[in-house]
Amino acid sequence: MKYGTPESIAAAAEQVLYEVDRASGVAYLTLNRPEKHNAMSVPMRDRIIELMARAGDDPRVRVIVIRGNGKSFCSGNEINERWGQKRPHERRRTLTVGYRYGADMAWGRLGFSQAISRSPKITVAQLHGYCAAAAYFMIACKADVVTAAEDTRIGALEARFLGPAGAVASVHINRILGMKAARRTGFTAMPMSGTEAQHLGLVDTVVPASELAGTTHAIAAGMAARPPGHLLYLKSRLRAAEGVMDTSVPSITGLLVSHFLQSGPDEMDFWKTAKEVGVGGALDADKKRKGAADPRAGVTS
Repeated sequence: MKYGTPESIAAAAEQVLYEVDRASGVAYLTLNRPEKHNAMSVPMRDRIIELMARAGDDPRVRVIVIRGNGKSFCSGNEINERWGQKRPHERRRTLTVGYRYGADMAWGRLGFSQAISRSPKITVAQLHGYCAAAAYFMIACKADVVTAAEDTRIGALEARFLGPAGAVASVHINRILGMKAARRTGFTAMPMSGTEAQHLGLVDTVVPASELAGTTHAIAAGMAARPPGHLLYLKSRLRAAEGVMDTSVPSITGLLVSHFLQSGPDEMDFWKTAKEVGVGGALDADKKRKGAADPRAGVTS
């Protein structure tokens, strides 16, 4: 049974678009919910899983580009959908959910982020505007190649009021950014620009926003032009190497169990405020805390 309302499930088909450029062998998966900075509902994530599988099975496709319409790449998960509906005494998730997720990983049933990281095709994330929360550690950190506009705002911005990124996400953030950089970005919860993210190793190519689409296509098409057998071989080698970098199923499952039982008053306070005055109002209220900083600073509308 799929999670979501009939309306949100039906809307997902138009909120995640898919097209294949047959001439280049590049598939485009486009987040299309610009009025919400492409915040992903659960049905949208389910559709991403389906589309990643479609592209993976399509012999015409050699590279998959994930991008977003509107002002931002993606602001993360739709927080009013699930977390905001939790009652004050409930915790983030349960042990049952944690163990089920671990079992899914062990037996190869792909979740949202695994559909990206385990794709047999090269994945490219094209970032602009906000790349926040789940979009940061579940898409950008999992994609093979990342391109970004210079003024992109990247990071787990929700850490200011919901605590640090998920335990499993932290494994990948540490692996990609390095321990020191991961600590700095986690402790401050301030966004990285595209340029800073390139210096830290998360982003491969940074260009002005006006050049992003063309540059990304050129990079994707260049990779797609290589012999498909070579690309598959490289992907399998890289995935095998990641298997020895403390991302084994037992390790991940243990982190899931510990993380999903976390909860705190600040988190519930944020959801309560968001319910009353919206997410923007909750962010405005949160930044009034002593020492708080607004991660939206410097982002033009």
